[in-house]
Amino acid sequence: MKAEQILLLGATGFVGQHLLWALQNHSLETHVIARHAHILPIQPGVHYHATSLDDTACLTRILPHCQTVIHLASASTPGSSALQPVFEAEHIILPTLRFLEVLQDYPSIHLIYLSSGGAVYGNTDHPFIPEQTTLSPLSYYGASKVAIEQFIQAFCQQLHRPATILRPSNFYGPGQPYRPGFGIIPTIFHHLRIQKPLSIWGDGNIIRDYLYIDDLTRLCEHLITHHSSNNTVKIYNVGAGQGHSLNQLCELIEEVTGQKIQRNYQTARQVDVRRVVLDCHQVCKDHQWFPKINLKTGLKLTWEWFQHHGE
Repeated sequence: MKAEQILLLGATGFVGQHLLWALQNHSLETHVIARHAHILPIQPGVHYHATSLDDTACLTRILPHCQTVIHLASASTPGSSALQPVFEAEHIILPTLRFLEVLQDYPSIHLIYLSSGGAVYGNTDHPFIPEQTTLSPLSYYGASKVAIEQFIQAFCQQLHRPATILRPSNFYGPGQPYRPGFGIIPTIFHHLRIQKPLSIWGDGNIIRDYLYIDDLTRLCEHLITHHSSNNTVKIYNVGAGQGHSLNQLCELIEEVTGQKIQRNYQTARQVDVRRVVLDCHQVCKDHQWFPKINLKTGLKLTWEWFQHHGE
């Protein structure tokens, strides 16, 4: 029997690399499209294509053999694309729309798209935000995610096909390198290692829901190996379901590392949502998924990795 094949967009990113490792436990052939696919370690059953996600010639060779596409590709954050709406349009939205245009010819493929649970909702009054909450992003990054979600929903309604949209909270874990503007946990660990003061926008009381990477990839694995049974769009929040302020996160990290974080508080940014804690009952109900790693344990595992591999 021929192995099932999937297409993974964004495999050079943090989530993509973890998902590639996880998928080795399944009888799958995986196609990877990434501009810098050559930097990925060679793995059995993985076919690497160093190109962009809107490369029509490459896609028409791969897609006829695939049952699932998982779209993780992203190149921005709320802070990195601030005041740059055209960047989001040219580098994030348009390539995805060109990809959807090609995907129209392959109606049986299940599309899984990684959106954002931290940026699409904006400021709400919900202590735990459900998927039905009105989307009101504060950043161009969040607006881009909302736009792509809307295009996927229109795409599926017109063509009567399935898709799953995941809205994860702030994910973190081993293997997430420090990059300015990407990920508060590796940023804190990096500043600790070089004994540099940490800049905090605002008073440190913004609240986030932190999800360990293995919990996120475990759900992605499940969705890839358990195909959608109907031609609808399913949207799921994916988070730990517990909120921690940035100050509380710093205190936990100080406890885990035994080091004191030097904090430099600065004027709050307009793109930062005050509180994001996700209601994840729907994904738990539909897929029997729930997070297994609490924040303190996840921080310990991440710090262990960072001490040996962090830059």
